[in-house]
Amino acid sequence: MKMSVSDAARQLEERGLLKRERHDHSKRVIEHVGHLLGRELPADLVSFYRERVARLGEFYAQTPEWNDRMGWRSPDSLVTPLLHTNAVPIFDDGCGNLYGLDLTPGVQTPAVYFFDHERSYEKPEWAAGSSLGAFLLLLADSDRAYAEHWPSRWELKIDPDIEKCPRAPAIWATP
Repeated sequence: MKMSVSDAARQLEERGLLKRERHDHSKRVIEHVGHLLGRELPADLVSFYRERVARLGEFYAQTPEWNDRMGWRSPDSLVTPLLHTNAVPIFDDGCGNLYGLDLTPGVQTPAVYFFDHERSYEKPEWAAGSSLGAFLLLLADSDRAYAEHWPSRWELKIDPDIEKCPRAPAIWATP
């Protein structure tokens, strides 16, 4: 069963892990990102923007920021660094790497992939979630899983479809 973005956001907010933007500029963000990408946005990305996610634990969302007095506070390049790979950034890891949502045309439920800045974001390195909702749950637990030495492939309990992502393998299957 696919985890919706809204359901994941609600669960994470209840756990105190998700912080939202104070003001709802989601309609403006959706229009702006659609214009920058030159395409209609996937439903999961629209849902993500509507949830106004600012931060998930220590991970900051890559969402354009609007200010009613000044206009766009973030550069357009916040949205476009993965465009050459057919993806859009949704989170950074604090070290320059990006988690991006697949924008491949015709994909019903786009997966989330990890993109390495040391390789100029040339391609997805590994699958980070089979859907945006599943990815949010995985990202929320990733630091805890590392700190507590959770067993290899713990991600499968949250996202049993992560090994089916078409553009890159799950992290444990990378060379």
